Amino acid sequence: MKIEEMKSQNFEHVSLEEWKKTAEASLKGKSLAKLYTETYEQITLKPLYLKADIESVEEEQFPGIPSYTRGFYKGGYVERSLKTAHPLKAHSASNLQTKLSAAMQAGQDALSFSIEEQARMTFRECSQLLSNPYPLYINTKDHFLAFSAFLLKADLAELQGVIGTDLLSHFAAKGLVPDEQALDLHFEALTEMKQRYPKVKTVVINTVPYDLAGATAIQEIAIALSQAVFYIEWLKEKGWTPLEAVQLFSFHFAIGSQFFMEVAKLRAFRKLWTALCESYQIHGEAVKVTVGAETSEFTLSKLDRHVNILRTGSEAFAALLGGVEYLQVTPFDQFNGTTSTLAERVAKNIPLMLQSESHLTKVVDPAGGSYFIESLTNELAQAAWKKFLQIEESGGMLSVLKEGTLQKELAQVLEQRIVDLAVRKKSMIGTNIYADLNETFFSEHEGMEVLLADRQVTSYKELLNQVSEERTLAELHVRDSGEQVIPVKSQRLAEPFEQLRERAVGIQASGKTIQAGLICLGKLKDFKPRADYVTGVLSTGGISVQLSDECHSVEEAVRYVKETQFPYYCICGKDETYKEFGPSLVAELKQAETAIQIDIAGKLSEEENAEWRAAGLNGHVFAGQNLLDKLSSLLALWEGGATHE
Repeated sequence: MKIEEMKSQNFEHVSLEEWKKTAEASLKGKSLAKLYTETYEQITLKPLYLKADIESVEEEQFPGIPSYTRGFYKGGYVERSLKTAHPLKAHSASNLQTKLSAAMQAGQDALSFSIEEQARMTFRECSQLLSNPYPLYINTKDHFLAFSAFLLKADLAELQGVIGTDLLSHFAAKGLVPDEQALDLHFEALTEMKQRYPKVKTVVINTVPYDLAGATAIQEIAIALSQAVFYIEWLKEKGWTPLEAVQLFSFHFAIGSQFFMEVAKLRAFRKLWTALCESYQIHGEAVKVTVGAETSEFTLSKLDRHVNILRTGSEAFAALLGGVEYLQVTPFDQFNGTTSTLAERVAKNIPLMLQSESHLTKVVDPAGGSYFIESLTNELAQAAWKKFLQIEESGGMLSVLKEGTLQKELAQVLEQRIVDLAVRKKSMIGTNIYADLNETFFSEHEGMEVLLADRQVTSYKELLNQVSEERTLAELHVRDSGEQVIPVKSQRLAEPFEQLRERAVGIQASGKTIQAGLICLGKLKDFKPRADYVTGVLSTGGISVQLSDECHSVEEAVRYVKETQFPYYCICGKDETYKEFGPSLVAELKQAETAIQIDIAGKLSEEENAEWRAAGLNGHVFAGQNLLDKLSSLLALWEGGATHE
């Protein structure tokens, strides 16, 4: 078709009723309600969004205009370029310097590294490393006081970027809230850094620990705002104005697997942050805080680790559409021993591909104007603001952490997420579905052990005076001082399933073979659907299966059991076939091998179940079952323990 003809083509108008009829036809009798999705934010996602869905939304026509939903800058990434801040991993400061040179030549444009891995870095090595023109993006965690002391003592050119520790979230993950002494030392360091390096953002608000505890997008935004209020009010008490405080603010988010929700999260945050600034009479450029993000560790798995490439790629994509300034992509084998060179390269290249090959940074706010995104952003913003006010009415972040109410709320969401994986309401490829029994299972790498000084200082100047050429970050570490609270506990979603696989590996290491038998009743087409389902379920727990030949009689099934002598069998077939064989099948199998456990695939009626149970049936394998409970029980068979349904 010629260009002129293409330009003249029109799409016929389709009414909502016509769309509904077509959709219902494709669902083959199922209700349209099947296409609606309820999120953990308790937001209902519709299958179709129309202009009417945003008629009540005050959508912004251009980026760079308050309330900055569409971005802080009119030109988007064309005006303010994305900074790839891949955290470099190295076993020494010299190795880190080598990796830094290679990374910058390969397109990285911000310096970031694991502060824990470099805890043995000396003052001299740090000074050499930071003698470069690139912006810094470093989460200093336990080492903010020591690292900032290094920077203040060094003869460095003007630094820029982000260097800091979020005391609230960092301490909360340890089960602490900072006390007055910890806050005073932190304030002294902030003050010195502000005077020496005014272009460095040192007041970091990091929601990642809450993301790792299972937080929803609503909770993340509300927590970010509440922590911002905490820091503004704390610094006001120290004599800073709100304007002085926010000019040093940097927000850091984790980007999860719910693509559109994550895009909307970043957009909704900017909108609410602008509203919060208004309440403090902060306007103009000061509102445009630094926003960085990392792909979430919460969604990564040790098992089938290459799937993590797809997860992190999608999450990085969402981060760019949401408009972050700094981006970090987690290596796909982060939790599988030492991170490989391939994983490092893939993590570094994902943002480069999104920029150079997908050209995402050449379009200003590509998500803007979407009925779906705009509607979702609005719903998210309203709910997050309500949650933020609830936290503030409860006394603010410090109070809810001390009372433990926030930790309990996060634990409830995390529990629901894990249950949804356990019953396969949600899928995690390679973990709770499509598990690969041949996958090599690595133990998590503990990293280099660093002995930290248990030092207590009364002033920051005292710490500054202790900096010398060969002093390391670890040697200048200051002991945490705070009040104990319920920890904000981090846990990856895949961990409960990984623990099952670790149990299986331990059993095999003792010399046992973990194999189950499937008793296949009738012809292949009759038993295959349920046999495939059971095979998939058992593989997620590290249990392999052997299928029997077609069993057309009880005698054939008994012969298979006698020949194989596995501790566990599952009967697979159609409901009609179960009726043909009847409960006597189980009785005959138990008579042949008394020690075996027998389940049946699928559910039976209440009356039938009672009859089969009386004959010796132990349980069932069925869709919607809690697989974590079931597989844990089955593994106990090979461990020699008792099992339960």
